[in-house]
Amino acid sequence: MRIERQMIWVALIGLLPFGGRLDAQPIALRSLPSVMPIPARPNQLDFPLGTKQFDAVWQKMDTLIFKGKGHVNMVHVGGSHVQAGLLTDAIRYRLQSMAPGLSGERGFFFPYKVAHTNNPASYRVSYTGEWTGQRCSVPYHNGPWGVSGIRAWTIDSLATVHVHGREEALAFNHLRVFSAPSDSSYAVNILGDPDTSWYNASLQAYEARWETLQDSIEFALQSSDSTHWFSLEGLQVLRDDIGIRYHAIGTNGAATHSYLKCERFVDQLHAFPPDLVIWGLGINDAYKQIGRFDTVAYEQHYDSLVAWVQKVNPHAAFIWVTNNDSKYKGNYNPHGEMVQRVMRRLARKHGGAVHDFYHMMGGSRSINFWIRKGWAKKDGIHMTHAGYAIQAAWLAEAIEWSYLNHFKS
Repeated sequence: MRIERQMIWVALIGLLPFGGRLDAQPIALRSLPSVMPIPARPNQLDFPLGTKQFDAVWQKMDTLIFKGKGHVNMVHVGGSHVQAGLLTDAIRYRLQSMAPGLSGERGFFFPYKVAHTNNPASYRVSYTGEWTGQRCSVPYHNGPWGVSGIRAWTIDSLATVHVHGREEALAFNHLRVFSAPSDSSYAVNILGDPDTSWYNASLQAYEARWETLQDSIEFALQSSDSTHWFSLEGLQVLRDDIGIRYHAIGTNGAATHSYLKCERFVDQLHAFPPDLVIWGLGINDAYKQIGRFDTVAYEQHYDSLVAWVQKVNPHAAFIWVTNNDSKYKGNYNPHGEMVQRVMRRLARKHGGAVHDFYHMMGGSRSINFWIRKGWAKKDGIHMTHAGYAIQAAWLAEAIEWSYLNHFKS
């Protein structure tokens, strides 16, 4: 049995770093430097408590790749790094390219343009009507919020929303439109002649199914009372193919405490129960004056978020991605090292893993080098297209190798 598993491991190595997908790479990966930088620390997932918590997700990957059955739900939670889509689009493409025919879906995402904020370039959003955007990361914005941490609400009974893919087709036959529970005066009319449609009260989503694959999302509101409101809180596309569903949850400025305001986070997370959660929250928590970053509160916030996920799937695995080295108001921010230490404690406590991007990029003050190379923006916080491509390639490769290594045990 051990020899058989090792033979599988050797065979799969040949699939890295790319599998058999022929569709266009996302924007970020097309921006990769011609010569990839060598990480300052080995590119790997660190498991302070061992890999046992990952057994369930790796077994599901085995079933997916070798038996052609099932799905694996990966959920990436963060702030502006996730909202921009560059990082998550690139990671999703890489992981869905691990094996020939694997593919997968975009899964859950938000049409940010409707909320009047920056939208990923990989899908186009248009709308009619008057919409107001609100984010859990803005202190004076009011909820309620669902799992996305952002919403667009309207009282315009003639409002419509249209979404279609730009770099790759959405290609779905099952759609969910998430909304805050409201009275019966508002309803969603999903266009495109679905074969069946209904409202799922437990998931707080309007759903529709088609016999054939659809390439665009279009829906209109129906209201019998314009004094009431409708709150759009996310979209999810699904199809019957096997694959990895990579769900992106991110809103500009979000910190750990921001998502704790999302009182219906757990309710809606049941729509895509996570097998693996990639935590990327920390850059906004640590964006403070020296000495003002409360690591105890930061760790407790993460404990609460982990507990929420475990209500949906007690066997979920967790990866914490450390902050990139950064600046605070133009000056060096030393809190990246503190975030890294907290994340290691969290991984030890919850049986998770850490992808130490902070030290891989060079650690303290390495942001200046990345800015000079054109891999980070001059604000000292965000990456450029090339920088996100590097981070995505490193993280996807670390996940791939960790998965392959379970064959050696």
